[in-house]
Amino acid sequence: MFVLLIFCGQQGYRTFKDYKKVTNKLVNSDVQPAKNPREEKTFTLFAAAVRQDNLPAAVKAPLAAEIEGIVRSDDTWLSFAVIKTPGGQKSYREGEPLAGFDDAYIQEINKDNVVVNYEGATQVLALNKPDYFKGGVDNGLVTQSKKDAGADNVHLDDYLVLKPIIENGQLEGYNINPKDASTFYSHSGLKKGDVAVEVNSVDMTDQAKAKSIIASWSKIKEAEVVVRRHAHLENIRVNVLNN
Repeated sequence: MFVLLIFCGQQGYRTFKDYKKVTNKLVNSDVQPAKNPREEKTFTLFAAAVRQDNLPAAVKAPLAAEIEGIVRSDDTWLSFAVIKTPGGQKSYREGEPLAGFDDAYIQEINKDNVVVNYEGATQVLALNKPDYFKGGVDNGLVTQSKKDAGADNVHLDDYLVLKPIIENGQLEGYNINPKDASTFYSHSGLKKGDVAVEVNSVDMTDQAKAKSIIASWSKIKEAEVVVRRHAHLENIRVNVLNN
C-alpha cells in the first residue's frame, strides 16, 4: 500500500511539471517585444506634402492705366493727373474714382507718379514721359466752370472731390476738396481741411454705408453735409444750382 502511494505521488508530480511547462510557453508567446519608434516609421521615396496654412496673398494684376501728365502743387487739391484708361482719358484729383475699375480711386498725386488704391491695395503708376507739365493750375489747364454747361449736366462731382481718410486702419471720414478753381467751393461754405463725416444722414465713417454716397456722388445735385472742422461739427448744404 505504501509503495502504491509513493508511485501515485510521483505520477502526480510529473503531470504538474508538464502542465507548468505548457503554461509558461503560452504566457511568453503573448508578450510582444518593444518596438523601436524609428522602426515604426516607414520610409517612402515621396513624402506627403506639408499643408501650408499661410499661403501668400494673390498679387493683383497691374492696372491698365497710363499717366499722360501731372500738375503738382503744394496744395493737394490743386494737383491733378491726366490718366488714360480703357474707358478714356481724363484728369483726376486726389480721391476721385478711377474710371473703368471697381473700387479704385486716386490716393496720392506725386511729382512723377500717382498712387492708386485698388480694392484696398496700393499700386503706383509712374509717369512714362519726362516732359510732364509743371506748375500750378494757373497755366491754362484749369477746368472751365460747369455752370455754362447747363443745370441738367451738372452734379456735385463736377465741383467737389471726396477723399477717404484712414487712420490706424479706421475710416475717419472723407476730405471734401474743390475739383477746380471755380468759386463754388468758397461760396458753399466749405473750408480747406473740412472732413465730411455725414452726407444726407449717411455715416461716412462706416465704409459699407459710405459706398452708397460715393457711388451716387456723380448723380446728385445737392446734399446735406456734416463736416468736422477742427474740434467741432458744421452743417453745410451744398447745391450746384444755388452756389
